[in-house]
Amino acid sequence: MFEKSLTDLIRGIRANKKNEQKYIAVCLQDIRNEVKSNDSDIKATAVAKLTYLQMLGYDMSWASFHIVEVMSSPKFIHKRTGYLAATQSFQQDTDVLMLTTNLIKKDLASPTALDIGIAVNGLSHIVTPELARDLCQDLVAMLNHSRPYIRKRVVLVLYKVFLKFPEALRLSFPRIKEKLEDPDPSVVSSVVSVICELARKNPKNYLSLAPQLFKLLTTSSNNWMLIKIIKLFASLTPHEPRLIKKLLPPLTSLIQTTPAMSLLYECIYTVITGGFLEAAGDASHALAMTCATKLRKFLEDADQNLKYVGLLAMGKLLLTHPRLVAEHKDIILECIDDDDMSIRIRALDLVVGMVNRKNTIDIVKRLVAHLSPVHSTTTPESLHEASTILDPVYRTDIVNRILFICGQNQYHNITNFEWYISVLVGMIYTSGVSVGESLKHHLMDVAVRVKSVREYAVKEMFRLLGDKQTLETAKRRDSNIEVLAAAAWVCGEYCNFLDDIPATLERLLTPYVVKMPMSVQIVYVQNIMKIYAYWVSELIPQWNAELQEEFVKVTHVMREKLQMFIQSSDLEVQERACNMKAIFDLILSSVEESAGEQAPPLLQGLPDLFFIYELNPVAPKAQKKVPIPEGLDLDAWINEPLPELVDDDDSDDGSHDGLPTETRTKRRSNKSKKAKAYSSDEDEEDRQQRRNARLEAIRNDPYYIASDKKDRRSRDQLLELEDDVDSIPIVTLSMDDIHTGSRKKKGKKQSTKKRRARLPTPPPPIYAEEEMPENAADSASDNDTSKKPTTYTKKNGRDIFATDEDQLHDVDLSKPLGEDEQFPQIQAYLSPEEVRRREELQARARRKEQRALSRQQENEPAKSSKKSSPKEGSSKSGKKEKKTKKESSTKKSKKSKKRDSGDHQEPPSMPPSLDDNVRHALADGQQTETKSPQSLFSNDQVDVSYTMELATDATDATDAKENPAVAIRFIVRNKTTDLMLPRLQLHFNESLDLKPMETKEGSELASVSETFEMQAGETIECMGVYQVQGGLVPDMVLRGELQYDVEGSYELHQHGLELRVPVSVFFLKSSTLDPASFASLLAEHGAEFEYQDSVTVQVPEDRDASVEQTLIRALASVSLTSGLHVVEVVPGAASLYAQSVNGAHVAGLLKYVLETEGDTPGLAATITVTLKSTDEEILKGIATLISSISVQ
Repeated sequence: MFEKSLTDLIRGIRANKKNEQKYIAVCLQDIRNEVKSNDSDIKATAVAKLTYLQMLGYDMSWASFHIVEVMSSPKFIHKRTGYLAATQSFQQDTDVLMLTTNLIKKDLASPTALDIGIAVNGLSHIVTPELARDLCQDLVAMLNHSRPYIRKRVVLVLYKVFLKFPEALRLSFPRIKEKLEDPDPSVVSSVVSVICELARKNPKNYLSLAPQLFKLLTTSSNNWMLIKIIKLFASLTPHEPRLIKKLLPPLTSLIQTTPAMSLLYECIYTVITGGFLEAAGDASHALAMTCATKLRKFLEDADQNLKYVGLLAMGKLLLTHPRLVAEHKDIILECIDDDDMSIRIRALDLVVGMVNRKNTIDIVKRLVAHLSPVHSTTTPESLHEASTILDPVYRTDIVNRILFICGQNQYHNITNFEWYISVLVGMIYTSGVSVGESLKHHLMDVAVRVKSVREYAVKEMFRLLGDKQTLETAKRRDSNIEVLAAAAWVCGEYCNFLDDIPATLERLLTPYVVKMPMSVQIVYVQNIMKIYAYWVSELIPQWNAELQEEFVKVTHVMREKLQMFIQSSDLEVQERACNMKAIFDLILSSVEESAGEQAPPLLQGLPDLFFIYELNPVAPKAQKKVPIPEGLDLDAWINEPLPELVDDDDSDDGSHDGLPTETRTKRRSNKSKKAKAYSSDEDEEDRQQRRNARLEAIRNDPYYIASDKKDRRSRDQLLELEDDVDSIPIVTLSMDDIHTGSRKKKGKKQSTKKRRARLPTPPPPIYAEEEMPENAADSASDNDTSKKPTTYTKKNGRDIFATDEDQLHDVDLSKPLGEDEQFPQIQAYLSPEEVRRREELQARARRKEQRALSRQQENEPAKSSKKSSPKEGSSKSGKKEKKTKKESSTKKSKKSKKRDSGDHQEPPSMPPSLDDNVRHALADGQQTETKSPQSLFSNDQVDVSYTMELATDATDATDAKENPAVAIRFIVRNKTTDLMLPRLQLHFNESLDLKPMETKEGSELASVSETFEMQAGETIECMGVYQVQGGLVPDMVLRGELQYDVEGSYELHQHGLELRVPVSVFFLKSSTLDPASFASLLAEHGAEFEYQDSVTVQVPEDRDASVEQTLIRALASVSLTSGLHVVEVVPGAASLYAQSVNGAHVAGLLKYVLETEGDTPGLAATITVTLKSTDEEILKGIATLISSISVQ
């Protein structure tokens, strides 16, 4: 058959556009058959086609084993296809990766450089922690390869190995350090790249490389390597400031001489951000000027990338030398008009920091040009025309930047506020942006703060109120209709500058107002009344009958137009409109009743409601500077708390049922403490009658729904409010108490002046006086006039390329390698045939040993069996049998080593019953040995021992998690047989770790703090509870003292006690898990077990016990000492788990390996416990406990 090649597959897919899925399905079926072929060419072609289809989105995970087969092909072209397929399809959990270990080792040892290169490249993509651990030693050995090509690629792949197996970094770092002096520059460049990546998060580890890196910096001509070295030094200088003075001359030389723009930028960026300018001393300004001049070349270059990085470096230089950056304002402003949006944003960041009083207007004009398309045909001011199609988000950003530039430091950079008002009004019409709230705030703030601009602001706001374009687009999302609220407020607050008050009222009562937001309508209603009141104040001096008739007509019209506000769906708008209508009714009735020659008194007092005081801005620091009067104690009661108004016994309301009397009294007392003192002429009896009547009405009201017990808190608050109705103070209001001073009015202007042209130098603005508290003292911060350059920044999101490499960067390279630190010895996976062959050999050896043993027993003399008892004979026979088995096993092992010299030694098989015995021994031991007391102190007179356990009932549940407690039971025994101890006392002081607590009442045991009288030979027990302070930590120590008197002696015996509390005491006994739950916990919350450690325990050989008994005793000791519960026991390993009282989890994997006879004399087994925990301190404590185990 003729199989399709990869070219045929691609051509077929292109030719079957209409039924591509069907064609590919047929091809996939063919590929499934081809990968099973014994022909390596057909199989490699099938894998290549499958790789192409995988790039189109088709799954190829089912062919993982066939890919490994192609990878192992001796032909280079097939091997290349297999590695390519593996890099594209293999994941970290691909099961066939375990089969690639020996394959990759074989390719790494190939004499062909191409095979090695393919293997190294493929390993960099598919490396896993297991592959990294098994292959790191081979890779490090290849650093001495004769070909630079191989050395370079091996150095690069080691970085990927370090990410998966961080322990290899310490082991291979000396060899990598040697490669910095490699004769081939490409290898040195690779080493520098790897070190630069490793030093990103922990640069301090690589300070020892500074001399070699400095030598490369001054001698190398490879620009890309120099860039890496400079980046590396930039991360090292914060940890070693002395490097700055050493690096300053070569960096300055590179800045002045290098023609490479990439190297030049990196030098400049490092000088600016690395603190070199501060360390340059007198030459700092000259160096900064050189950097700014060089960066200008970047901005003038046609390459957009150079322009972008130039702006980025300019932004860093702006923070320290803003004046030098401002000298290049022209070229920076040109970048604002660039077509590249990223360059525009960077240029805008610079512009914000360059703003001052002189250039604010020019910069804002350039920014305003980006808010609308350019329609003029005149020559543009810049080299680039602003794009006519701009993103609304960009325009919104421009508006926010303009407001930020002009509003910073309370409009410090604005010299002409009339121009600023016109800019704000002009930005209202920017399409596609919604900045109404920001513009409203600035318009109102400027009008309040700057007195000289109020007249111009009122005119602009009057024009804005009648702008049809704004009114007709009120429903649009980008209409910025909120500015009309500022327009109405400014016209109402400073209505003395209005030229035509009736026209203003007419614009405020326009029918378009019903389309506006409710927040705008509220301001409209309020300021209609303010302008009307001011208009009334102007009419009062000219009042006559004709004017009264006209006034009544206008008032009637306004009253009728208020109906649209009264029908509003917003309650506040309705309320304000109804209040205004009521005021208009009062005014009309009072005017109709008046004689007509003089205004009614009601009209004369109307302006005082709105204009009696002048509105001034409040200083920013006014609240902080309010002085505290002498003799005022802010913590003391102003008035004594009111007495209880209602007795609990007098209240018949059922809503109080279920509440204790103390609780109700406390709540009412707290409410009364906050009430103000008041006086009333009514007696207590009248108040009590009204209160009872009100409560009776509530009970009989069918529409009053009482709440259930769940809403008891809300109900109690309601009842408190009802009970305190009579505590509301009654205040008598009098119009005589109000100051009747009138506001100074400005006469109506006779003629409208034309707007004058803006003068080159406008008069200085007149600011409104800021309100400050009386006797406010000046602070040093008020006189600080130094201004730092301000930058406009946005919050940056999380980097999508960020990776979690904390485990790698925690490796400490400052410590020298220890003798026990070596590369791990890999365990080669045997083929099924090899495993079967070894099992057959073991079975034959066992049968041979049994035959030899049976023959030996038959040849023993009958006398020896008669002399020895059956029991002794059995014991000796058992020992001899075991010894014979050991000897034969040793001989067999030696023969196997000679036969399989190239293979790795297989670990000895475990007895079939060992695992069951381990489980039963651990279960029995945990029940018995945990209760045995431990000795604390002993001498000829007294013996003190103790047991400890977690105190579950000493504290509440919340406190038990944060600060758990341990209960210690002390057992004190009088060892003398004829002497009494009349006075014995145990006293434990509070330490940094533990503090004593009071023993719970009703305890069966006496408290440890009591004094005891002990008869001869008497034993007493007492209890002490001690709470943890500051969290669980390893090696918590409780120190105390034992004092006692001996009968017939005047000597006081004092002995110091020291009791160590292990963290295993705080493990919950109920935290046992079955294997399924344990596996589910690690699968779902494995990422939370971020702390890990490993401990090794050596089990010595015991000649009086079997290896099995010795191992069981050692494993039981590990479990009992650490407090970890056994989850599951498998051949050669056991899983452990425990949970502490504060919620921390600890998981462990215990592995035990039996030592064969002769390998390590005196050693029976080696136990390795790998621990993982969610709490670092608990993990350290458990590791310390296990490492301190001494197996006897």
